[in-house]
Amino acid sequence: MSKKILLPVMCLFLLLLSFINKQPHTNVANIYSKAYPATVVINSDNTVSVNKGRHLQIEPKSTQQDFEQWLNNATLTDQLEQEYTKGSMTVVPAINFDPGRARCEEFFEEMYGHNAGEVIKNCTTIQWVDGTPLVVTKVNGVDKHFRQIVAELKKLPSTFSKYLTKPGGTYNWRNIAGTNRRSTHSYGIAIDINVGQSHYWRNSTADKKGVYPYKNKIPMEIVNIFEKHGFIWGGKWYHYDTMHFEYRPELCSTECSCN
Repeated sequence: MSKKILLPVMCLFLLLLSFINKQPHTNVANIYSKAYPATVVINSDNTVSVNKGRHLQIEPKSTQQDFEQWLNNATLTDQLEQEYTKGSMTVVPAINFDPGRARCEEFFEEMYGHNAGEVIKNCTTIQWVDGTPLVVTKVNGVDKHFRQIVAELKKLPSTFSKYLTKPGGTYNWRNIAGTNRRSTHSYGIAIDINVGQSHYWRNSTADKKGVYPYKNKIPMEIVNIFEKHGFIWGGKWYHYDTMHFEYRPELCSTECSCN
């Protein structure tokens, strides 16, 4: 092959390779911008900006094999890696299948606040189903979603009332129990419903193989209402937390499949 032909072919190959390499980054960026249209912008360099702040890189999937390391150092791509499925559960979650527990902390800090003072400035108070006042963020219209959820939960039969009284809480600037990772309660985007009607993996005992048996009694009718408004449920995790719901519209998107 002559040099005149070879050079254009090589250039075309390199251009195609560059295009292919950018596709996962573009797809991830699109998922975030569509999930958070009021706050996330895609930049020309395939980064995303939150609230017109600094550019956040769309890093590739983490190559770390250790599950805890993966949770502790999650990238924006890692955050989407495990696909969350809305609706009824047909099987219990596989070991370490926790869609939504991998969180890129800098993303949430840019979105909702880097400290308690910044977060609380954007918070308001809503009334829960039983009248309990709860503090939640106004960013991304989360407060409006909560009010819509409450209105729909109130329409459920009285048999559901026991799950919808005495909520465990919403906003609370803290780390997740047993970790150095920030809880999404810190950002005012999460709620724990009635603790007395829930199950939490840390309160369970692993079997002889080290596996935590799945437990839950929260009705899917409640879960479905939350999911309708962009919330995920901790009952769909292997490390289950069945009282817990958090606003994560990027995981409720039909486009969320980065595997």
